[in-house]
Amino acid sequence: MEKLTDHRLLLLIQQGNHTAFTTFVNRYWEEIYTYTKSRIRQGADAQDIVQDIFISCWNNRAHLYTGENGCLTAYLYQAARYAIIDYFSRPGVTIYNDMLLEAAADGQMENNSEARLYLKELEHHIRQEVEQLPDRLKTPYLLSREDNLSLKDIALKMSLSEQTVKNNITLALRILRSRLHKNEHYLSTILLLAAIPSYNNLIIP
Repeated sequence: MEKLTDHRLLLLIQQGNHTAFTTFVNRYWEEIYTYTKSRIRQGADAQDIVQDIFISCWNNRAHLYTGENGCLTAYLYQAARYAIIDYFSRPGVTIYNDMLLEAAADGQMENNSEARLYLKELEHHIRQEVEQLPDRLKTPYLLSREDNLSLKDIALKMSLSEQTVKNNITLALRILRSRLHKNEHYLSTILLLAAIPSYNNLIIP
C-alpha cells in the first residue's frame, strides 16, 4: 500500500478500504500536524484538529479529490485552513501573530484586495496605538520599523545598550499586540490571512 500513488489510494478509500485509508493517514499525518501546529502553537489542540480532519476525510471520502499534482495534499491543506479559522473563532483562544503585526506596520501587502483593505485598516490602528506609547518605547520602535535602523544604530543614536533597545522594542510589540487583540480588524485580518495560502508565511510557529 505504501507504494501506491495518492490517486490509487483515493480510489480504494472511496471503496471503503480501511487499509488504504490507514496508509493515507500515515503518509500525511505528520505533515498536516506540523502545518497546523505552526499556525496555532498548541500541540495538543493541533493533534485534535488533525484527528478531526482525517475523521472527516473518512466520513466524506466520496468527496475527496487529488490536486493538479495528483496528490491529496490540496484537500488536506484546505481542510486544515478551515479548521484553523474555526479554531481562532472559538471564545478564549489567544492569537499569536507577531509577524502579521510587523508586516502590517511595515506595509507588506500582497495582491489581494480584501487582504490589503484589512491590512490598511489594521496599519491605521497600529499607528494610533504607537502614538500612545511612551517615548522610550515609541522611539526605538519607529527607528526600527520606519527608518530600518539596526539595533546597534538605534543604540548609538539613543545612547543605550543594544539589549535595552531590543527589550524596549519587544515590550512595545507586546503592548501593541495586547491592545490590538481587542480590535475587530486584527481578528478579521488574521482569520482572512489564515485562509489565504500566499499569506501562510505570516503565521509564525
